[in-house]
Amino acid sequence: GSLCKEMEEAKTASRTRGGILPCVSRFQEFVVLSEEVSQTSQRRGELDKAQLRLASSVFSSINSLSSANLKVNTDMVKMENFHHIHNFLCQRNIPCLEGKKREAKQRSREHMEKYITTYVGQPLERLKNFFEGVKARLAQGVKEEEVSFQLAYSKQELRKVMEKYPGKEVKRALESLYRTIHKHLSPEENLLPVVWEAMEQGFIRQYREFEELIQRCYAGAGIALDFTMEDVLSYFSSITMSN
Repeated sequence: GSLCKEMEEAKTASRTRGGILPCVSRFQEFVVLSEEVSQTSQRRGELDKAQLRLASSVFSSINSLSSANLKVNTDMVKMENFHHIHNFLCQRNIPCLEGKKREAKQRSREHMEKYITTYVGQPLERLKNFFEGVKARLAQGVKEEEVSFQLAYSKQELRKVMEKYPGKEVKRALESLYRTIHKHLSPEENLLPVVWEAMEQGFIRQYREFEELIQRCYAGAGIALDFTMEDVLSYFSSITMSN
């Protein structure tokens, strides 16, 4: 009981950096200890209940983290901690925590996806904003062939925005994004390759969406992005290789 209370109180503790939270480490210690005790104990049922209660408490501590008490990205910290718990539970066969193991994996993935969504648009921010506007017009019922007749979304405006993104600028922006991710992650979990690959997939999806919108709304205008899909793949692989 007191350990659960401690976990709850840990929620409000001010945390300025990411990494594995103290409550997660305490949870691991408790599980290891209780598994040792259970070898000789007749009270398996009570232990199971205690482990489940504690796991729920830890999960709610992670969920309640907010950007107010973290100097690093909240989604990254949540992702790392759920990933850590999932890995830990994979190494131990504890039937009563199977559900929590699956939940930890799911939540880790969800927070990574949220992080990707937040940051994938940064390297091409003005293009992203432009095409968000195009999508909004289409959603309002503007015909594809009429989008470019709207002043803010004219061919000329699109060309102006595109000029901001020659290939070398895009590569530079991606290098900067890589450094940001590196800064947001703690070295212990070694998740940089995983997040970077997910970011690449997200960036490719975004690139394809831009291309598709150009085809749909600016067909025949001779407008194309300054960099190709091959370029994008080579930017990502060269950043991966050089880090």
